[in-house]
Amino acid sequence: MRRTFVTTLAGLTGFTGLAAPPATADQPPLFSAKTEHQAPPPVWGAASSPLMRPRQAVKYWTAAKQAEARAADLPKSPKGAARTAAPLSVPAAKRLTPGGDVNGYARVRRPYTAVPYSRISGRLFFVNAGGQPDSCTASVVRSASELLIATAAHCVYSVAEGTATGQWHRNFLFIPAYDGRAAGLRGREPYGRWGGRRAWKPDGYTGLHGGDWNSSYDIALIEVGRRERTLQDAVGAFTPMLNQGGRHTIATTGYPGLLGREPYDGRDQLWCLGRTRQSAGVARTETMLAANATGRTAGSGRMETHNCHLHKGHSGGPWFLKNTGDLVGVLSAGKEDGEADGNSVATALNLEGYGAIVGKADPKGVYDALSVRLGRPARPGRPVRRGRTTTVTATVTMRGLMAAMRVPVTIAAPRGAALAAVHGVACAPTRRQATCLIPAVRPGRPVRIKARVHVAADAPRRLALAARVTSTRLDPTQRDNTDVLRLFTHG
Repeated sequence: MRRTFVTTLAGLTGFTGLAAPPATADQPPLFSAKTEHQAPPPVWGAASSPLMRPRQAVKYWTAAKQAEARAADLPKSPKGAARTAAPLSVPAAKRLTPGGDVNGYARVRRPYTAVPYSRISGRLFFVNAGGQPDSCTASVVRSASELLIATAAHCVYSVAEGTATGQWHRNFLFIPAYDGRAAGLRGREPYGRWGGRRAWKPDGYTGLHGGDWNSSYDIALIEVGRRERTLQDAVGAFTPMLNQGGRHTIATTGYPGLLGREPYDGRDQLWCLGRTRQSAGVARTETMLAANATGRTAGSGRMETHNCHLHKGHSGGPWFLKNTGDLVGVLSAGKEDGEADGNSVATALNLEGYGAIVGKADPKGVYDALSVRLGRPARPGRPVRRGRTTTVTATVTMRGLMAAMRVPVTIAAPRGAALAAVHGVACAPTRRQATCLIPAVRPGRPVRIKARVHVAADAPRRLALAARVTSTRLDPTQRDNTDVLRLFTHG
């Protein structure tokens, strides 16, 4: 049986038995609307590495070379500070992880194979642009090819010291549920080794230090080679959620590595529970989506938490929603270990970053396929008596591989009809139109909005109600983004 993605809290029992706090709704809009305040367009292109030989990476990364791999640096967040004498990364009052240490992290319970999020996450080994053995964290993401892992762009591409141009890293090896303290090869690599075939990054990511590493483009995908079965079939996958950052309750897993310091020597999988907020940082304004209908900018596509703080080796680690398991970002930046009031930053699975590369990396995949249908659940074919009300339901469905956050929907009534009430999601209704925002739409889980429609005493014989859901440029067809329901009246 395939374990393609996780959508319940059951898989988190290996982390903690605590119930998840409810997610807040204070996130920036994902979809743009045309206004006079529009920002410059973002960069949409994607670049890919040369083809690589997965078997070559599998042979290259012997146990001895894995032990020599240093943990990749985590770029400093814009709010970096001087290192303190004692590690005071996360004050005790801000630690949410049960048993969390000074960085807010705790060991994941072994065996990692028992927890869905642990086996989906893994350690990524590679030879960096400077020719040195390195490692990051990565996780499997749902795709049509079933062979994709997500990580940070600085884990696949960089400008080596003393050079002026970016270079691709090479010899990528992904080991899901890697356990560096297990006895024997099978225990250390329970699902085997998966060599990289090709990597993708957004064109907006140049590999330069500083602002580029803190931009909304610091995200990448790697395709691994196929074995007897696909990677996704072997371990499962996170469902990617298109979003622009904001406030969430997340969990993150990863392999931070500080040689000689347990459990931060890259051999243990650690996890942390955090609450996020929007991070403006130093992201360029052109990376933001255009202003929404209120005239405010949509956000930088990055988020930060002050509950979790680690660097080196945790780059690219997944940030997933604690209550659903949807992947919302990958770890991108942070302060040095030991700095007071530490924080870490993730690049959201935003449209200009993840959206730019996923179509290239998985051309057979359909990611945004939103649709809306209007109907009358009760007496669908009967006319409505004038002067009375009827209930109309707008059903929004996602048929793509990706979930989407904060999806706009409008329901409009013609002359001769009025919207009396709208239920199901948060809406701003008037008599003629309701503007709604669905917190999240997930594949295979339709969202229904019910509207009470009052038919005027002098209404015409035919009334046409309309509904529209806003999708992104990833939607291959938008014909089903709009639906019209024709009501017949009498009396």
